[in-house]
Amino acid sequence: MGASEPDMDDFMRRLELLQAFRAKTPVVIDGVTFDLRADVDKDHWRPVVAVGTYSRQAYRFGPRIVFPWTPPEWIEHWRENGGYLEAPAGSTIKTALVRSYPLEGSFEALEVEENRECRLMHLWVFTPDGEMKAVEPPLALFAKTATATQIDLEEFDVAYQGLVSRLERLLGCEDLEDRLDKPEPDFPKPAADMPLTYRRAVLTLHQAIHEYDETAYVAFGYLMGRAEAEQQLLDSALRDHRAAKGRKKGTGTRSANSQLATEPIRDLAKSLIRGNGDLSLGRCARMVADSLPDDWPLGREPDWIKDHIRELFQQREGRVEYRPRPEWVHPPEADGG
Repeated sequence: MGASEPDMDDFMRRLELLQAFRAKTPVVIDGVTFDLRADVDKDHWRPVVAVGTYSRQAYRFGPRIVFPWTPPEWIEHWRENGGYLEAPAGSTIKTALVRSYPLEGSFEALEVEENRECRLMHLWVFTPDGEMKAVEPPLALFAKTATATQIDLEEFDVAYQGLVSRLERLLGCEDLEDRLDKPEPDFPKPAADMPLTYRRAVLTLHQAIHEYDETAYVAFGYLMGRAEAEQQLLDSALRDHRAAKGRKKGTGTRSANSQLATEPIRDLAKSLIRGNGDLSLGRCARMVADSLPDDWPLGREPDWIKDHIRELFQQREGRVEYRPRPEWVHPPEADGG
């Protein structure tokens, strides 16, 4: 039995709404203009739900906008849970700005640093009567390579595709699944330094695809998780090694320049981190470097400055980054003590 005409209209509208997010020019759908252009890589950052579509995930991540096609039950739900904005025919939906936002879910600690944040796309509704209103909540965009986050969102297909994409980047190829699905598989040649666990993952993915073997897909996921963990441990060890070398070099530097001579650097750093507990050591060093006067007689390279202000920071438990020590974020004198 073929789909009824209203069902086909709904299907085509949904397809157009999915495409509107990636469109490079404004798109008009049932009288509403979508102009979702933004300075963001839309091949990498994707919404869980497209604006104007409705699913279980839209309750968590969908902007509360009522369109001419919005189902009545959704209008009722939003009326009882935070309200909504109306976008009748003749309205325009536009991007206001896109900003980074840290993720605080179940698995983000397992991710590499670049996958521990999302992007929030803030939207405006311009109504036919000339009103401009900010939409709540913003549209959440998640990195397709953030496997742990995609699993947390129950976007298992996106999580799997993210793993395949990661292998494609490591191998410097495209369409890895198609290459492995041939009667005579076209295995990409791995780089000499490609870790062994990633190589085993490629072979296991080939078996999963070629043999339609669900258990091999499970093994592929395990190998990719293990490979990522091994890489993170290696990266952490290298950072610790570089930090140790830097501290050793910094000791010699501090011997050549007295503690008193470099005190202005620490005073400047203290003023920058006061009240800002999330300022990283590296960023603070760069800000200090930018603030030094032209006639500053000592070093002004951020790496050199890091050695002299490191004592104001501490490494957070289980993390590699350094953040200000609590006593410098809220010193007693700032509280009138």
